[in-house]
Amino acid sequence: MRSDIVIEKIITLRAKDPKRYEALIKEGMAWEQGEYGKKEKEKASLASLQKEYFPKDAAYAAISKAVLEGKRDAVVKGTEEQLSKGKDPVDLVSHALMPGIQVQCERYDQGDAYVPDILMSNEAMLGGIKLCQQKLGNIPKTGKVITFVTEGDLHDIGKNIVAAIMRANGYDVVDLGRDVPASKVVETAKKENVQMVCGSTLMSTTKPGLVETAKLLAKEAPKVPIACGGAAVSKQFVDTFDNAIYTKSPLITVNTANGVREGKNWKEYR
Repeated sequence: MRSDIVIEKIITLRAKDPKRYEALIKEGMAWEQGEYGKKEKEKASLASLQKEYFPKDAAYAAISKAVLEGKRDAVVKGTEEQLSKGKDPVDLVSHALMPGIQVQCERYDQGDAYVPDILMSNEAMLGGIKLCQQKLGNIPKTGKVITFVTEGDLHDIGKNIVAAIMRANGYDVVDLGRDVPASKVVETAKKENVQMVCGSTLMSTTKPGLVETAKLLAKEAPKVPIACGGAAVSKQFVDTFDNAIYTKSPLITVNTANGVREGKNWKEYR
């Protein structure tokens, strides 16, 4: 495209939609300053990830390792043994089952694991979670959130993982699925009285759905922020609009929801 046409389009955008213009400028400045172009951080080895996330207790660590390796039978057996010894089911979920999926998520982020690995680990973890739920009747609910994939995007693996991990941490999850318009998210948020909305997208073309959802929530449910994640999403992008929090991984999403439930607002996460 000729430069004079580009300039004309920019001037027109600034006049007709100054807020959109400002957001694009902010995103462009972040890119220009190298925030998007930074070299990928040095990959952590599997051993270092296990050291960072796995519990020190050997029996708990064995369950975490079985989750990581997608060995459902071993997870079930290990969880059964710990429950028979009187271990707290919620503690088992948080400190034996969850670390395995966290390491797998970190490996996925680094490019060392793939979707089938995530699915196998998730399936193995759910085997243990089911036992813990049976022991408790149900894991006590600590809050309620919505999960969804933006309108136009049909990729829901990441959203499904977030939903599963939120449930494992005691959250009542209203999963709206994929290809969800902002209006439906906001309508549900008001109806269900949720504390936070978790939105994701894998495609750059559907990122505006997160912006629209954040704006509608701010207008119609001002106490409900949106946690944004997915392959197409970055902190720099999320920081260009209000009422939104960038959450890189499922566990960060859980921790963010915990903070929001306790009264922390989106500005404090910036």
